[in-house]
Amino acid sequence: MKKLKYKRVIYVSMIVLCLISMSIYLFINRSHIHEYNGNIKTYVGTYRQDNKVYTFDLKGFYAHDQYYVSLNDMYNVVVIMDKEATVFLHPDKHLLKYKMRDGEYCFDYGYHKIVYNNDCIDLKKNRDYIYVSHKNIYISVSLIEKIILKNEKKIKIEDANAIIE
Repeated sequence: MKKLKYKRVIYVSMIVLCLISMSIYLFINRSHIHEYNGNIKTYVGTYRQDNKVYTFDLKGFYAHDQYYVSLNDMYNVVVIMDKEATVFLHPDKHLLKYKMRDGEYCFDYGYHKIVYNNDCIDLKKNRDYIYVSHKNIYISVSLIEKIILKNEKKIKIEDANAIIE
């Protein structure tokens, strides 16, 4: 029978310890998607600019004492405000990017963070989330007003209408 060498035992135990610690780290920091399974309503969105009224469909729902609307549908307003705006959806990275003239807005719905203009909002700290339902990404109206509309415009949801003023 061969005798175990001390150095080999130390190396193997260090490798096993590293693998266990990496597994624990990856488990703790994994992404988690919140899917919304409730009733989603379609609102008639209206937006006025340059003496023209634009209408579009805007999907949304009411939960946790606030309205959530689809970022995919909000792209219609963003394109009217900024003709050079583009949207990129990276489903593998759980990321939706709005590229606009004034900067890039990254909505990370896997980790529930919003990154824009060298600023980051961690929604989990406020117990708020980015929801996903049927390939649409939903975020609260107050965050859309703050980030995308820069507190210059408000979204009023009344009956079956969503008015952006």
